Amino acid sequence: MDKRISKSFKTIFSSLYPNFDDAERKNAEEYFFFILKNYPDRSEINQLKLFFFTFSFGVRKLLIKDKNIPSFVNNLQNSSLMLLRQLGTSISTLFGICNARSLTGEGNLYKHFEYPVHKNGNVEKKTNEFPESIEVAVLGSGAGGGVAANVLNEKYEVGIFDKGSYLNKERNNETFGYHNFYESYGMQQTRKFSVLLLAGKSVGGGTSINWTTSLKTPENILKEWDSLTNQDKYFNSDAFKNSMDYVCKKLNVSEENNKIPHKEVMLIEGLEKNNIGYKIIPRNLTNLDYLDDGFSTFGSGYESRNSTYTSWFSKDTFDQKNIYSDTNIKRLVISNNRATHIEVENGSNTKKIAVNKVILSAGALNTPKILMDSGYSNKHLGKNLKLHPVSGVAGKYSEEQKAWDGSMQGFYSDEFLFKNDNYGYILEGLPMHPSLFFPFFPNNTDSFESFVKDYNYWSGGIVLTSDTSSGSIVNKSPQHLWKYDFNKFDHDHLVDGLVNLVKAYHSSGASEIMVASSPTLHWKEDSEETIEEFISKVNSIKHQPFRILLGSAHQMGTARMNPDPNKGVVDLDGKVHGLENVYITDSSVFPRCSGVNPMISIQSVSHFLTSKI
Repeated sequence: MDKRISKSFKTIFSSLYPNFDDAERKNAEEYFFFILKNYPDRSEINQLKLFFFTFSFGVRKLLIKDKNIPSFVNNLQNSSLMLLRQLGTSISTLFGICNARSLTGEGNLYKHFEYPVHKNGNVEKKTNEFPESIEVAVLGSGAGGGVAANVLNEKYEVGIFDKGSYLNKERNNETFGYHNFYESYGMQQTRKFSVLLLAGKSVGGGTSINWTTSLKTPENILKEWDSLTNQDKYFNSDAFKNSMDYVCKKLNVSEENNKIPHKEVMLIEGLEKNNIGYKIIPRNLTNLDYLDDGFSTFGSGYESRNSTYTSWFSKDTFDQKNIYSDTNIKRLVISNNRATHIEVENGSNTKKIAVNKVILSAGALNTPKILMDSGYSNKHLGKNLKLHPVSGVAGKYSEEQKAWDGSMQGFYSDEFLFKNDNYGYILEGLPMHPSLFFPFFPNNTDSFESFVKDYNYWSGGIVLTSDTSSGSIVNKSPQHLWKYDFNKFDHDHLVDGLVNLVKAYHSSGASEIMVASSPTLHWKEDSEETIEEFISKVNSIKHQPFRILLGSAHQMGTARMNPDPNKGVVDLDGKVHGLENVYITDSSVFPRCSGVNPMISIQSVSHFLTSKI
């Protein structure tokens, strides 16, 4: 069967991406089979396998010619039948990911555009011997766990357990970065491939590979968090705001640590012409030599960015021997409403470690999984998943943009954040590496060669939706799966944001504009289609699955806070209902989404809660 699937892959891939040489195509195929083997939802993978298997027997020759495969995929994406639309979108996105993750810089494709290619670095693995017992076990070292460990280390003996490895000092390429520092190798998705989920997996978690965007939780959001937890000035209190101020000072957050990169200049000009305001993004940097490192999302620059590892795990305040990296947290051993041990494994070494307190900070995707595997139940656990669904628009200019170059993000616009009932969206710049550009803008209808040659002339922007939609965990074994239903309320906000980006790119002189829809909507100034007609087409994107390509780097809400155990998973102190010594200090506890990039929100919540323990 694999030979048949391989034959189909080569046929489709060569048609979609004709400029790849044999080595690049081989790399792409290896990654394709890697996904087929490791993607957790076997039913979806089996559906794809069936299609490729059938395709290989010559069915394609009855329907289409090889040269028409791009149009065939495009037609699938346009289909009114959801199953066919899902198939077309899956093929387009999957093959886009395979081509982007296979680029070594040595093949034919790289001859067409200027792009710095970095070699694979080395992952630093440290193995500390597990203790027999530890006073406080912090499970996860990201935004929530890093702060919690620092605060609690002043009063207790603290051990940090994280399944990720230490970052290196290198500028890594995309393949290496995604494989080593992201959950599920950067390919984790909600069911049916509907939303790509990017979540960090390293010592420092997402704070070590994010875009260093450091925004405080807006006051409107804090007020709603209070309302949802039936409180008066709990989150919207001086105490919580003091925690935010403390975190920002600790991380050296400042607008002075940023500047507008060249890739965003034209987009900002377009926003101004459409009377849309913008602000400089504050960033958490100390060494400004790192300011223009556009590859930080693949693991570089950890000595310059103020991640939790560099900011909260200093040798002056924390015993480095108590950081246990490359360690999988299997479960909590619970007896008489207490966690008595944590069960962890490092390679073949599995151990139960006695604990007095447990701080769960494994992220909104994994914290519920650990509790479920531990036998804990609460009807809200794993529910209420918020994602800040993101989609984007790209504009092409006559001058090189090099959208991968310069600071990761320079600006944001929050003018539409509270557009409707305290919900809306923000606009941000997009660092557009091939690993993001090709999967989200696959361009299945034009010449791929000419498309690639023009790569450096494109600039990208995103719409980040403050979502009312919800998702939940599907099952918990062997790997947990997630489903997410993107509702029309959020869809309309997202489309409104896409239209505003289209107008901005057009107003600033873009000669071509693409929208990350399925299929890709593509406007050219020399076409017969007017920009008004194109905007109308974008405005008319149907609220149907697989019509807009969605991604998420912000997962929240899966163990939401509420003093009533019938309405939430943790109480106002972050303690898990029904467990005397287990706390959650990550984005899982958010009563609703943060509305903005959540790193500062998570660290502030963690500082606020753990200061009480």
